[in-house]
Amino acid sequence: MNIIIFKTSVRDKNDLSTIRRKMDNLLGTKNWTFALEDEDKILRVVSASSYIPAIRKILMKYGFICEELPYSLDEFKV
Repeated sequence: MNIIIFKTSVRDKNDLSTIRRKMDNLLGTKNWTFALEDEDKILRVVSASSYIPAIRKILMKYGFICEELPYSLDEFKV
């Protein structure tokens, strides 16, 4: 499984509603979450495949910034 973390410009539930259907179609409803309370508006994706270009395309199509952040379980000594 891949865990991919993105910093985004999605601000609130209204913004989220504009991309929800596309994200659900691409990843499935349970495979992605937003932390809108986080200052970086983190998008977390769990997937067997890497969908980075497709995720960026969806967010950018609707005018949102989407920057992949480095992430490693090694940081957490797992």
